[in-house]
Amino acid sequence: MSTTAAKFFIYFTAFPALLLLFFNAQAQRKIQANIRIDENASLSNVFIEGEFLRESAVAANNNWSFLTSSAGAENLGERISDLNLSDLDGQKISVKKLIAGEYSASGKAIFWSYKIDLTALQNVNAMAHVSWIKNERGILMPGDLFPQFAADGEPPVSASVKFDLPKDWNVITRERKIGENTFAVEDVEKAIFLVGKNWRAREVLIGKSRLNLALSGDWQFSDDEALKIAAEIYGEYEKMFGESLNENIQISLARFPSDVKFGRWEAETRGANLTVLSSDMPFKTQSLQRLHEQLRHELFHLWIPNRLALTGNYDWFYEGFAVYQSLKTGVAINRISFEDFLDTLAQAYDSNRLQTQKISLIDASKNRWSVANNQIYARGMIVAFLCDAALLRQSGGRRSVSDVLKQIYRKHRLPNESRDGNTAILEILKQHIELNAVVENYIEGTAKIDWKADLESIGIEQTEENSFTHLKVKAKLTGRQKNLLDDLGYNNWRKLSEKQK
Repeated sequence: MSTTAAKFFIYFTAFPALLLLFFNAQAQRKIQANIRIDENASLSNVFIEGEFLRESAVAANNNWSFLTSSAGAENLGERISDLNLSDLDGQKISVKKLIAGEYSASGKAIFWSYKIDLTALQNVNAMAHVSWIKNERGILMPGDLFPQFAADGEPPVSASVKFDLPKDWNVITRERKIGENTFAVEDVEKAIFLVGKNWRAREVLIGKSRLNLALSGDWQFSDDEALKIAAEIYGEYEKMFGESLNENIQISLARFPSDVKFGRWEAETRGANLTVLSSDMPFKTQSLQRLHEQLRHELFHLWIPNRLALTGNYDWFYEGFAVYQSLKTGVAINRISFEDFLDTLAQAYDSNRLQTQKISLIDASKNRWSVANNQIYARGMIVAFLCDAALLRQSGGRRSVSDVLKQIYRKHRLPNESRDGNTAILEILKQHIELNAVVENYIEGTAKIDWKADLESIGIEQTEENSFTHLKVKAKLTGRQKNLLDDLGYNNWRKLSEKQK
């Protein structure tokens, strides 16, 4: 099939809460969906039809709402058109469009249909976060395809989803298969379906977890090499957190649906679904290195924040500390050198230094997708490093930032009581007296990063050339500095070489 159109007919029986219909507290919230892809229709135009389970409704809410923004992708409501509603007797209900993606109905609807345009967005930053279809492949996320069923704090909506696919198309998902092309979905907000031709699948069992890798397109590396890298990194995090996730984990790796420059990538970890959209690198060694970087970061998110019972905007922590822990993991398993580690810290320092808008990391997290995304990663990573250095220095190498990550995970992992993320994280950080200055100055405050004393204490010197920062290990080190550098991974390559002899 050439780049033709697909028509999706989705029939729902549901117990949606708050936004579409209100139900009594005892009602089970479940959706049944039929998704049919019609190869004779326009591929980007997806037609959705549905039906609510009649006996579940106790009252009507006339407001119909669809996702309007996600992770920097704006105006998503404009993809929705031709919304039609009808009642139990099939009588049409009038609908008034308020704004893009927001509608008001004149009465209680049982049957409904609409069209959604899944043309791939031009915003490259958003492509890993929203649904799209192009060139006989697509990534479908019910969270932006379906009307908004549940408000914040409401239980997740479960579903039974069936696909009717064009010839030679398949569907790949981590959701439990219950019939031919039929899947049981525990939470529609976290589900992802890969559809189309030429998806390739690999899997490996690690402890109690099964890693499923789906790839599309040609890469410098083989599928088996990619699976081996994923398994290695997952195993490292499993040891660090001291817990297997005991579930199926879906890793999806695909080319962007549009041409982008070498080395560009975007990713998201939604529940136990990792989606990585990437261009390739010119050479195999670079390509493998980039894949390792991508998976070190995204696999970390399976534990933090996705398994935490924390809410709110605390992105500075789970993104900044993910970047830093990813670096340390890369050094620990000899994937990157200590010089690479220092170069990345220096780049983050320069990026933060050049920020013109001085806001705290707490405030930056509230505006991550508007103006502060870079600060979340750069300043957040520097903060994680400073916390690591302070912990190692104060404890003589007995405690590190990895111990704090484990402490946070053990205290706030699901199904513990839900808490505000910023409050919970800062509470634990402040339990360590040596971290109080970092928290006050660089997380809660807007102070300029002044880390020369911290660098000196662990044997690293900072220089500047052509306005760029350079970090390197000092030529002469004290015994204490040598030990602290060793704790950071400075001599890891030597230890690994000796172990292999």
